[in-house]
Amino acid sequence: MTAITTDTDAGSNRLPYWFSAGHLCIDWPFGAMYLLVPAAGVYFGWSPAQVGLILTLQSVGAAFAYLPAGLMMDRLSERGRWLAATFFWVVLGYLLASYAGSFWPLAMLMAFASLGDAAWHPMATGILVKMHPHQRGRVLGIHAIGGTLTGVFSPLVAGSLLEFMDWRGAMQLVVIPTAIMGFVFLLYVAKRIPRVEVAHADRPNLKLLLRQWGTPIGATIAVTMMLYNLGLIGATAMAPLYLRDAVGLDIFHVGLAFSGAVLVGALIQPYVGRLSDDIGRWPVIVIGALLGAGGAMMLIQSSDLIFALIGLAGCIGALNAVRSCVLACAVDMSGKSEATTLGIAFAVLDGVGAFGAVMAGWLGTEDISRAFILTLGCSSAAAILSLILARISHKAAIGR
Repeated sequence: MTAITTDTDAGSNRLPYWFSAGHLCIDWPFGAMYLLVPAAGVYFGWSPAQVGLILTLQSVGAAFAYLPAGLMMDRLSERGRWLAATFFWVVLGYLLASYAGSFWPLAMLMAFASLGDAAWHPMATGILVKMHPHQRGRVLGIHAIGGTLTGVFSPLVAGSLLEFMDWRGAMQLVVIPTAIMGFVFLLYVAKRIPRVEVAHADRPNLKLLLRQWGTPIGATIAVTMMLYNLGLIGATAMAPLYLRDAVGLDIFHVGLAFSGAVLVGALIQPYVGRLSDDIGRWPVIVIGALLGAGGAMMLIQSSDLIFALIGLAGCIGALNAVRSCVLACAVDMSGKSEATTLGIAFAVLDGVGAFGAVMAGWLGTEDISRAFILTLGCSSAAAILSLILARISHKAAIGR
């Protein structure tokens, strides 16, 4: 394979920021669903478990696109147009979902929309880590901040829209930034993504990659990733209901508090990724997982507003902050076929982790604060496994 670029190319240094903006816009409707789906649940009279299930089904739908998208991206030369197409897929899916009249049509159409959203991630991140092989944590952090800022501002905007219209109208409006960025990528950014000729011999060996994940180290990393995302998605899905039912906030202030919790992680994500490039991934992940567990414990123990805000900053903010480090671990393990590896990583994270929403919803059926028991247990277990992996990595480094 011919080299795409190097870490020092001027064009290469600008593309992560374009990709971060693209990430923000393609995830924008997905982030709004954390407010719009509970609003639809109130309209239809759904239970917290049903709200969690529909969010789970959306993420499970996304999981089916990660690996095929990664495999395709490692085989293509012209990548920009495919990235642009994912924006329009998302717009179409959520527009159709806004007309759904019951649970299953809404769930299926949201899952359809999530396929386009999911396809973006291994495509975009695969390009970035190949262009910046020595700064994987940093460029993944830059890319991730766009998606995390979606989690900050999209629910806030969605909460504001719900003050003036129903969930259907709000769902139709939240796709506007996605459509605009789709045209920006199609007409401008796609032309600036370096073309690369992919020889047949350089195509990813899926069997070899899966064999790596089947080793003791690979399996431990996979389980750690699953536990991490189970805790994060469970907390993220139930936080709006917790703020409304346990803390007593109105819908606008629910959006404001939820967005503020996500902002904590968004602001430091690139710096956390850069830190992991310098000192190693696993020590950073241990700290993030412990902070997540501590925040969940606070939410279980008290519904006081101050405790709730601090707890959400821990279990949502801290866990979000280390997401780019978790993804970089997967690429570090394989060392090649970046888009395919990231496709596997996203499928592991979001495919299994998606069940965190319905599991947390089930735990919180009688008392919504109990939903965070899932985050407490999963984050604690992820911290223990990360500590083991950190010691293994340290011993391996000494051996070299």
